[in-house]
Amino acid sequence: MLIADIFRDKQIIERIKTNDRTVLGEIYMRYQKMIFHYIRQNGGSELDADDILQETIIVLWQKVNSEQFQLSSKLSTYLLAIARNKWMAEMRKHRKTVSGDISLQVSDNNPTSLETLISAEKIELVRRTLEMIPEICKKLLLLYYFEEKSMEEIAGILQFANTNVAKSKKYQCKKSLEEILRLELPEFGGE
Repeated sequence: MLIADIFRDKQIIERIKTNDRTVLGEIYMRYQKMIFHYIRQNGGSELDADDILQETIIVLWQKVNSEQFQLSSKLSTYLLAIARNKWMAEMRKHRKTVSGDISLQVSDNNPTSLETLISAEKIELVRRTLEMIPEICKKLLLLYYFEEKSMEEIAGILQFANTNVAKSKKYQCKKSLEEILRLELPEFGGE
């Protein structure tokens, strides 16, 4: 099946290079479910998903017709990466609009609904960012920060040689997560 996928991906790329516009509809139909699922899972509507899919196909078309295009993964993986980047950019733009249009007025120490929304968005961003790091890092950070396991317990669960290895890996994983968060949320300062 992998060989069939590679062959089909190469055919699609060749058709784009020959300016065969009929391939656009095929790309849309073939990858619609995957992109729609991703956008809906990450807080978008069906309309958002449709916009992102169309923008993704346009980017693919432009990239394929550029001199330096090289497909180094499955086409589905490449398209999902474009869609993810487009959606994150849309979310950042939306966040800036919300924070630029509304001023917070806090009369007591209770969080406003906007503060709660922003906090929920940050939590969602951290959750999505966890999906971008290696599985071992995700497990380690979840065990440490959310399940409050000790380094000894984590070393046992994840089958590390000892607690020092677990500590070192936790440090590396945390730095990776912070770096991604800094890119996605510039005001993030390693909270």
